[in-house]
Amino acid sequence: MKESRFRGWKDVFSFTFCQMVKKTGYRAVTAVVALLLIVALVIVIVLTGKPDEKQVEMSEIQTVYVVDEPYRVDYAQMLSLLGKGSFLEIDFVSVPDYDTALLRAGEEKESAASTIVVVSYQDATFYMEGILLENSTLKTGAVEDLLTVMSECFEYAKGGMAQLTQEQSMAVMMPVVTGDGKIGEDHSMGAMIIKMIAPMVFGLVLYMMLIFYGQDVSREVSMEKVSKLTETLLTSVRPYAMITGKVLAVSLAGVIQFFIWILSAVAGLAIGNIVAKSMYPGYENVVIKVLEFVREGFSTSAFSPVAIILAILIFVVGFLFYSVLAGMAGSLVSKPEDTAQMQSIFQFPIIISFFACYFGVLLEKEGLILATRFIPFTIPFGVPCDLLTGSVSILQGVVSLVILLVFTVFCIILSGRLYEGLILYNGQKMNLKKLVNVVRVKK
Repeated sequence: MKESRFRGWKDVFSFTFCQMVKKTGYRAVTAVVALLLIVALVIVIVLTGKPDEKQVEMSEIQTVYVVDEPYRVDYAQMLSLLGKGSFLEIDFVSVPDYDTALLRAGEEKESAASTIVVVSYQDATFYMEGILLENSTLKTGAVEDLLTVMSECFEYAKGGMAQLTQEQSMAVMMPVVTGDGKIGEDHSMGAMIIKMIAPMVFGLVLYMMLIFYGQDVSREVSMEKVSKLTETLLTSVRPYAMITGKVLAVSLAGVIQFFIWILSAVAGLAIGNIVAKSMYPGYENVVIKVLEFVREGFSTSAFSPVAIILAILIFVVGFLFYSVLAGMAGSLVSKPEDTAQMQSIFQFPIIISFFACYFGVLLEKEGLILATRFIPFTIPFGVPCDLLTGSVSILQGVVSLVILLVFTVFCIILSGRLYEGLILYNGQKMNLKKLVNVVRVKK
């Protein structure tokens, strides 16, 4: 019975697929986008890989007389260790008291570019005060910037005053970041970032593909029906074969185009990396560094070959599932002006599924996230990313794939029955009662 229902689907598939890929628009868009991806990524990598040649603006202060007995901090060394390039040309002179600082500054020929910094300890608090001389040409802002970096140096130096090692001093000064999580969860910053961003990016890509190719599927399915050619076609091809062949053809064309663009992006990154390394010795690809950083925060199953293959399969089957739904929407079209309305109805489950997956992760709703892994509408939007990041096991991914396959086959059969049963309703207004009657009729 199944063989007779799907008799001729290969012929429909071959014809529709050839017509799709032979279209000038399809080939032009595929080639232009692929070329733009390669060129754009190469240009971006080369431009961003260029070393920063901007010169550091040096402080206008030339000499600083520091009154910090008995602490005697080596500010010049500390500023060098902290990478404060703007202040490396300042001459720091340690003096025992304020009067000596005034005397030494008065004897200096270029005292207008000098200042005095006094460090004191009163009431269990350290104070650092900057003093401008009478003939000073320095701006107040320059002295304030100096006090900011000097106070930072002093904070690190306090570890040495307490006889701590450099590592211990750095540990004492390290800020404390709080957070919460569950046992077994990944807590690295890279993992947290990608788990928040990846579902949104992936969902948007899938959403755009479904909207774009869903219209093609719906149009292909409804084209012969609204043009009165269905009766002639059905003498040699069954409705199930018609639906299956057209949906598979358009879906395959869309998947091929998508993977061509993915390969083009990878090629652009590789070519850009080679060009940047040849132009700038020592260049390191930022994308590769980010991927390595992110990879460290995931479980062992993340980005494994099995997880990648399973994620691709779910993506492809999920794309096919929604394409079948678009074909079902096309089978409900009874007149040309109904096509746009049916396509808009097809878009609702896409939008709802996308937001359900994204906000489930964003709001950390465990119940919603778990439900999206078993609902066929939401599986394509969430499970592929979960597999790649190691958020779900391989077994759970297989279960989601099986659910998606079962519902896809069911929708193909339902679409074929609707397509065949609604042939005589051309030009008539559809309602729920008619659709139920068509589905219940035994063929």
